[in-house]
Order: sequence, then structure tokens, then C-alpha cells
Amino acid sequence: MKDAEPDRAQVSLICGIAPDGGTSLLDRHVEWPWSLPRGYRRAGLHGPLTVLPQCAGAALLPGDHWRHEVTAKAGAGVDLTSAGALMIHADARRGRECRSDWTLRADAGATLRHLADPNVLMTGAKMRQRISVTLGAGAKAVLFDGFCRRDPAAPDVGGRWRSDLHIMNDRRETLLRERQHVTEADLIALRALKGGMTAFGTVTVIGSAPFDDGPLDLPDAYVAAGAARGGAGQIIRIAAVTGGALDRAFRQIRALI
Repeated sequence: MKDAEPDRAQVSLICGIAPDGGTSLLDRHVEWPWSLPRGYRRAGLHGPLTVLPQCAGAALLPGDHWRHEVTAKAGAGVDLTSAGALMIHADARRGRECRSDWTLRADAGATLRHLADPNVLMTGAKMRQRISVTLGAGAKAVLFDGFCRRDPAAPDVGGRWRSDLHIMNDRRETLLRERQHVTEADLIALRALKGGMTAFGTVTVIGSAPFDDGPLDLPDAYVAAGAARGGAGQIIRIAAVTGGALDRAFRQIRALI
């Protein structure tokens, strides 16, 4: 939906424990530009449910405002994945911004992993995202968030990327809040530094700490893990030489957690 506030989320999913004891989709609302196949239990009955929303055109267009709501009910396990990198388009004439909001909830004892592929910014693209996570007692969350420019050598024409992550418990108390903002000029300056990094990502793990703090040995990327503020979990930062290297780092980390 473009240039207007949608009345409701284009994707709204509720996952919970089915009568057979495994996690299933209990309720869904999916509308254009999204489609959703059934969930898959790739690890068997008691493993997580893999859910893969698919976007027509795999692109966020200028003026788009996407809203997504995903709930994992008590005891459920959900892996929310993507079908590949999402292209973020630019608006050369009007300079409109693309927006993407995620409202995620994991009830008591649930695990919700949002294993998104990196966003790819066209030259001049303006992207803003908001990720809000609410966790019940004993719930866990894993969030992948990354981006790169489609053409790292292109000049600065005013593009930017902004992100606001807010993680709360079910009493609405803040566990972690992080705001990030970077412009094309910033990314060009970072590329000019030794190492030539052009792609950047974060893996936020709440409720556990899968790695020792410090650098992780992954090719074509600098990766380091550290404790989240307040002891909420662990944050893994990634700076990669290319978007492809960032994607590979995401996949290697995913295999280890």
C-alpha cells in the first residue's frame, strides 16, 4: 500500500501449539503484496515452525508502508524467514521514504526467530524501519537485521537507512532499545577506510548468549559478539566487504545458534 496508512497489518500471524503438540499457524491475515504458504516443521514435531512470507516483486517501493505482526503463543517455536534479499527502491523525483514495521510477540516459554535476509538499498533509497518485540517470561528472540547498497561505488544522492529496535517484557518494561541511522555519505566514507566494508548487519539474541564474547572467525567479514545492555542477551555485529559476504555470515551464524 502506497502513500497512505494501512488500516491493518498486511501480514498478521498467530502461531501456537496445535493438538498434536507441535507448533502450527493458528490464525493468519495476509494481503497484497504478500503471500504465505503453509508453515513447515523441518525439524520434526517438536521443532520450530518455519514460516516464509513471500513478497510480490521482492521490493519495497517509495511511499510503501508495510506492517507485520507475528505472535508466538506460549511454548511455541517459530522461525520467520525470507525468500532472499529485499530490494529498497529510491524515488528520484519526490524523495519519498519506504517504511517497514515489525511487531513481534513471544509469550511465556516461546522462541521467535526473525531470520531476515539483508536489505539492499538502491542509490538514493530512504528506508525507515521499526521493530517492536514483546517477550513473556522465559521467552527467547533472535533478530537478523542487515543492509548494503546495491552499488557501493555510486555517489551520494541523499539516501539513508534508519532503524528503531525496542524490546520489552510483557509488563512493557524496556529490556533493550537501539536506534541506528546512516546516510549514503557515511557508507561511502566507511568504504574508503582500510578493509573496504560495504555491508553491515546485527544479530540480536535475547534470552541466551550463544557465543563467547569477542571476535568470531568468519570469512570476508569482521564479526564480534558482546553482551547486550542490561544482560538481556547478546548482540553480534557484522561488517562485511560485500552484501554477499554479509549474507554468508548471516547463514553461518544461523547454523550455529
